[in-house]
Amino acid sequence: MPKTFWLLAILTLVCLAPLSAQDTNILSLRETLDLTYYWDAYTNQLTLAHQGRSLTIHPGGSMGILNHQLPISLPGITQSNRGEIMINQEARQRVLDLLNPGIQSPGRRISTIFIDPGHGGKDPGTIGRHTINDEVQELREKDIVLEVAKQVVALLQNQYPEKQVVLSRSDDTYLTLEERTDMANTIHRGPNEDILYISIHANASLNSAARGYEVWYLPPEYRRELISEDSNSQYDKSVIPILNTLLEEEYTVESILLAQSILTGLDGTLGTLSNNRGLMQEEWYVVRNARMPSVLIEIGFVTNRDEFALLMKPDYLQKISKGIYTGVTSFIANFEEVY
Repeated sequence: MPKTFWLLAILTLVCLAPLSAQDTNILSLRETLDLTYYWDAYTNQLTLAHQGRSLTIHPGGSMGILNHQLPISLPGITQSNRGEIMINQEARQRVLDLLNPGIQSPGRRISTIFIDPGHGGKDPGTIGRHTINDEVQELREKDIVLEVAKQVVALLQNQYPEKQVVLSRSDDTYLTLEERTDMANTIHRGPNEDILYISIHANASLNSAARGYEVWYLPPEYRRELISEDSNSQYDKSVIPILNTLLEEEYTVESILLAQSILTGLDGTLGTLSNNRGLMQEEWYVVRNARMPSVLIEIGFVTNRDEFALLMKPDYLQKISKGIYTGVTSFIANFEEVY
């Protein structure tokens, strides 16, 4: 698991004296169940996990989310002025019953990986032109990102024959941004199944010295309607805003961890050949409209002569593809182990 951007950290609260005769520190649940705790300090969100089941709560709230899908009533969990997460006896028994019903439920899994090479058809993306060996050469973004995407898909399909690996376009086809996200959002997912959205692009800059790769995710403060009232009539309307908040916060954390994992993978395969420009935040259309953990990768600058020359080489594109693949598989391994 990446050690930077610890939005999802192991909970390290110290067990202190209870606030009252009935309130105890939530870590005392470990006396009964072998629980794993995950604390998101940014969103003030706690996730408890046990044998494939998970329970996400906001201390001080009255709702929880079981297995990242089912809203439940769960009052009685608070946070003291000293930072301890406290639980009363009624809520304690409720949590134990929810997480230990006597049968092991399947954990969350990534069922589909959606790979989206940017641009295509009438939209070439950014175009680089440089003189190499006394000859003017041209590189179009839509072509190199398609090649990288195809390689990533082939690697992932070989690694995960049981998962669905989807390519938004497999040839020089033009797709609108809306068509791309609609394709991903309409993919069927079963109970406890999740989808990853990975958009691949090449970069350009007025500064010809700019070079390197970077991975973007949606800013944590951005809010989407991930669950609509119309499409989820099985939920009470008063619960849907809470569900949206919890789901948004989960997707934010998972997107950041996915972005960091891909960045680490690229760093491992490219080494000193390119610059690691780090993680970036932006409200790109595809990452804000994909209703799932989503990232956008910029693999390099076609406006930089040296990087342009590298991007012209098939073996360099293979290194990029292997780096993205390594990052995705590392994220999935951690994700499915945790949940």
